[in-house]
Amino acid sequence: MTKRPEDGQEGHRDHLRRQVDELVSRVPKHALRAVIDEIENTNAQNSTRAQTLRDALVEQFNKLRPFKARRLFTGLFEPLLVDDPILYRTRDPIPGLIQRVDMGGLWHALSRFAFPDTAMRVQERLDAMSQEDLLDRVLVSPDALAMRAIMRDEAVHFLAHALKTRRTAEEFLILANREALRDARQRSPHLTWKAPIDVTQLAFVRAVLEENEAILPMMERMRQDLSDTPAGGDGTAAEVDGQAAIVVGFMRGMRMACPNRDIDDPVVWLPPLLALNVKRRYDVVLRYVREYGGPAVSDSHPLHQALFGHFSASCSAMTDLIRAVFGEMGAQGGGMDGHALSLSRPVRETLDEARRRFDQSLNALNAGGLMATRLIGPRVRGLLGEVTRLLTSTVLPLVVERTRTAAAARNAPAPDHDDVVWLLEFVWAWGATLGSVGYASPEITAARGRIVEDAGVAFIQATKAEEEDEALPARMQHIVRINRLLCALGTDVTPWVSAVSQGLQRVVRHYLEGPAEITPEARFVIDRLIAAVRTELGRSRHWQSADLVALLRLYEARLG
Repeated sequence: MTKRPEDGQEGHRDHLRRQVDELVSRVPKHALRAVIDEIENTNAQNSTRAQTLRDALVEQFNKLRPFKARRLFTGLFEPLLVDDPILYRTRDPIPGLIQRVDMGGLWHALSRFAFPDTAMRVQERLDAMSQEDLLDRVLVSPDALAMRAIMRDEAVHFLAHALKTRRTAEEFLILANREALRDARQRSPHLTWKAPIDVTQLAFVRAVLEENEAILPMMERMRQDLSDTPAGGDGTAAEVDGQAAIVVGFMRGMRMACPNRDIDDPVVWLPPLLALNVKRRYDVVLRYVREYGGPAVSDSHPLHQALFGHFSASCSAMTDLIRAVFGEMGAQGGGMDGHALSLSRPVRETLDEARRRFDQSLNALNAGGLMATRLIGPRVRGLLGEVTRLLTSTVLPLVVERTRTAAAARNAPAPDHDDVVWLLEFVWAWGATLGSVGYASPEITAARGRIVEDAGVAFIQATKAEEEDEALPARMQHIVRINRLLCALGTDVTPWVSAVSQGLQRVVRHYLEGPAEITPEARFVIDRLIAAVRTELGRSRHWQSADLVALLRLYEARLG
């Protein structure tokens, strides 16, 4: 039987597609869009191979985004959406906040209750439209935007009636919260509870949908115009002032866009709420409140409720994680029985972020006058006391014990030395923040004094090096580890560095005479001894002056 030419061409195309599919499977997910753009921008895009490769890349790109109808509907809220594990744990509703996990829960419930048939038809239509083009382009096409408008209208109609019927609202919220919590648990460590979606948030979602055509472009521009918090903390005064002025401009535009909304409606205050919830610019919000005609100090204003909600969330995140992590250690017989600490990187990062946000939100509440209000002030002080009691009863005894062990580890670092340093920094930073607002903890202050005293004793022992001591490098490493522990508490080994310490002179001389590279931490200890030597030589004719001068010259020859 003679093979037809068409059969050969079909086989060639199948073989080419298999090769292309194998190639596409090796392209990293984050690079798919860039590769597609590169192909489309080349002159060879019309060739068979290039077109086949592009089609395979588009198929792979779209395959990673299966929930197309959900993505289309979510675009109605995109500038306002955040994924913030700290705010999962807030005990109070935060006006203007829509978490991505909450939006997923709302979509799940809306597609079940409000427009199940429409959601199915939109998904099928988007599946067909994305066969030939990137989903991102499909979602902004006229056909897709028309379908999104239909879903918006049906959602508004449903929410308007659902909020009036208790049973419907309860069933809707149960389904939405179950889906949101399931998603949130996958994103945050030790999360057993999150702030629920409630009728207040449903009312806000409904308001955003109703005003969507007017406020969506405005919020998108504002999200682009507002910068993120600089890495060093707060921005410069000029930068903060400029960002606050941007908020003022958008507030005027928002009031013009929503003239029929009540002045206390969260939708009207979306510009500063976006700066707080999305960009976390506490400094900008504080400047706006204090100097640019923000709302008068009150307990009930949406912006002030949002500030307190952020503070509450940071406190809840710390208490939840501390109870989960250190409670597990206690249940396993760890920590207090001499077992080493073991703090995972996600736990450290979440606690660090919670403490940083605690500092910023507390400063905003205090500087904005909200600590003196009738309702917010006592609640802030109550949360401060709750976290402090948990730290002093659960973490403080553990950190004192493990620090003593780490400081006494002479021959090698304790297995949890890095964890101990991190935990010291965390506890002492908390204590310093409390002191800055007039709520200093005597327990933390006393524990710091004990730790510093124990570290000083360990330092003196580490410097007792004899003339023929073969462990001089190990002694220096021990001194460096002690200094790291002290630096976590805002101090160092300087008070115990003595120019007449024979052992410390031997350790430093060994380093200066040796060929090995001197690390910055070792250089810190050496510099402190040389500073003490210079002070001693400048004020007295010590009988060891010849040895001290020789050490000083050796330092200048090596490091001067």
